[in-house]
Amino acid sequence: MKPSMHRILLTTGLALGAVSHNLSAQAGAGPTRLDTAAILRSARPEIEAANTAWLPGLKQHDAAAIAAPYADSGLFIQADGSVIRGRAAIAKMYVDRFPRLQGIRDGGIIQDGMAVVTATLIYEWGHGWLELAPRTAGGAPVRSGGTYLTVWQRATDGHWRIIRNLTS
Repeated sequence: MKPSMHRILLTTGLALGAVSHNLSAQAGAGPTRLDTAAILRSARPEIEAANTAWLPGLKQHDAAAIAAPYADSGLFIQADGSVIRGRAAIAKMYVDRFPRLQGIRDGGIIQDGMAVVTATLIYEWGHGWLELAPRTAGGAPVRSGGTYLTVWQRATDGHWRIIRNLTS
């Protein structure tokens, strides 16, 4: 993992952990044992569907499908630290990227792990990659990728939504 991504993951994890701890303390809740297996069972189908839809969404230039798992106020934090705020803006970011993603040959999201933080908050991390057609005839395919940390939150409607997505 790149040192900058490691620093982002650590900082984000500490900050979000402190927030969830403070919320529990403010509510007067003592330590409770979470049924992490049940929480993951409830979230896994939506998380897997979002990860599976990413590559077809890119190939079909379907920004709405890619952005659909985000909360209305979700954040996409790019490797350079810039932040895209909100589902509509995230969809626009993808629309703006589509011209640079001509000739997608392959790609994917590989989930390396998930952790339940609270009954309504899950961290997911892993890496993604894309292989694009060569830029010149006879050239080598262009491959790119990086790591990610995604924070999922169960919304009031019961669906799991991305509230933060950090990429490297």
